[in-house]
Amino acid sequence: MECLYDDTLIVSNFIDDSISIIDLIREKEVQKIKLCSGEQCSSSTQFGPHHFALDANNQFLYVPNNWHNSVSVVDLTNNKVIDTILVGSGPSQVVLCSKYKYIYVVNTDSNSLSVLNMDNLELIIQIPTGEMPHGMAITSDEERIFIGNYGSGEITEIKTKTNQKLKNHKLKCNPWHLRLDYTGKLLFAVNYSQQFDRKGKVFIYETETLKEIKRINIGKMPVEAIGDINNKYLYITDSDMNCVHIYNIQNEIYEGYIEVNSMPHGIELDNEKGLLFITSLRKNTVDIVDIVTRKVTKSILVGKEPTSIIKTSAN
Repeated sequence: MECLYDDTLIVSNFIDDSISIIDLIREKEVQKIKLCSGEQCSSSTQFGPHHFALDANNQFLYVPNNWHNSVSVVDLTNNKVIDTILVGSGPSQVVLCSKYKYIYVVNTDSNSLSVLNMDNLELIIQIPTGEMPHGMAITSDEERIFIGNYGSGEITEIKTKTNQKLKNHKLKCNPWHLRLDYTGKLLFAVNYSQQFDRKGKVFIYETETLKEIKRINIGKMPVEAIGDINNKYLYITDSDMNCVHIYNIQNEIYEGYIEVNSMPHGIELDNEKGLLFITSLRKNTVDIVDIVTRKVTKSILVGKEPTSIIKTSAN
């Protein structure tokens, strides 16, 4: 594979320890890259790839391995792992800061953020966070990182230029997965639903101040949320209800849901083509949803328990 085109999806398969490459023109998986190979592998080795990050050139994929306490660097030009770096315990997401050449890895089980040098992959610093950090988002100007700590109900704010922890912001929320809107002015935080309290919530914060501006009560077990380019609709996967909720942000009303395969998790949106892409943990598929008809048009088989999903963009 010489390069990844715009019509490509990349998916992490948590149980398979693999990365799936999907060609959207052919609507099929065309490549599966194993993260565990050669001397790294044993019968007991499990990686558990999760929320990865893709560089601006669509060449290098940085994959946090939740069970292996490491980050794999995948060269997508040659479809192979070129390095594996140990970080903290239970890494769950990677965010890239191309402005200052840093790789940020949040470690859920060690309540920390690992900062790597993008050029030589060396560990620079470990920064303490709140309890059970999981999701991250980087501001549009790449000057700040937000980390959702669902264990302590906080968002940790990091200044990227100096890798200084600015503040742990205490919230009326247990932030799990984070996502910025397309303007960069709003931060969507999915609240972690406790085992016996299946009352879904999504919070919207002002990015500049982290002031809460909206609280949406929705579904039972929301996982990830993404807004459209016009900031009209917010689409939210719900693992318990096997659907994607549709919330009209501008009119502040719930507009129903889209039925998808069971235990939906990751979500991505192609605004130009009007398509949603949703991973299904139970069915091991990626569903393609037409946002106009609000129906699944295709389900593509991938590896076991697909979680994170990215659609490549033109360079």
